Amino acid sequence: MISIYILILFISAAVAIGWSWKRLLDFNTYKKPFVEGAALQFLFFVIASIWWLVTEDISNGIMGVFYYLIAFLVIMVIHGYVLHYLFSKKKKEVSQ
Repeated sequence: MISIYILILFISAAVAIGWSWKRLLDFNTYKKPFVEGAALQFLFFVIASIWWLVTEDISNGIMGVFYYLIAFLVIMVIHGYVLHYLFSKKKKEVSQ
């Protein structure tokens, strides 16, 4: 179970950051791609939380959802830093 949990975390982070990176090329700000990536990640975690609640008993299920929430917040912070870095790099390339 824990390996599936970790796999879901990595896939969710990769999808959110990858989608936002792709969308960053279309916009002059990183806020809209960040929100789109966070929404995609949130949808992924809602599905994963439902799966966790169904496969575990009630006490482990609620703790699993709580862990998913913490992981969601941590990944959002990393996601924001990565997008900020990529956006500043993009702005630097455009200005040169």
